[in-house]
Amino acid sequence: MKTRVALIAAAMLASAVALAGPHPGGHQGPDMDRMATLLDLNDSQKAEVQKIFNEQHEKMKAQFDQQRSAGTKPTREERAKFHDEMKQEMNTKLQAVLSPEQMKKFEALTDHPPHGAGRWHNDGQSKSTTPSQSQ
Repeated sequence: MKTRVALIAAAMLASAVALAGPHPGGHQGPDMDRMATLLDLNDSQKAEVQKIFNEQHEKMKAQFDQQRSAGTKPTREERAKFHDEMKQEMNTKLQAVLSPEQMKKFEALTDHPPHGAGRWHNDGQSKSTTPSQSQ
């Protein structure tokens, strides 16, 4: 079940995953200092973006908690739909805070292959694998 939570979290906050870094206390999430640098955010924007990510995280957690307490498991299609809705909502909120140039940078930073399409190897290189190439 913990693995499923991690997968859903990764899917819900694709941008957070792209910019994630280790934090004290084991919290994984967007590294706001790095994001602020990469997107040229001012202090006000940085605070608003952090607020948006926190809201999205709380919604995701509430959805998971609701499904867990009901003892239901969403289908792959339901998870994908929820992910798409969350991503669209987050992008809409970010567009109100970021300039068009910053939004383009954000989209470029978060544009990555679907979960599982790339694998990290010991040499630090990311390589795409297909079922025929898997070991």
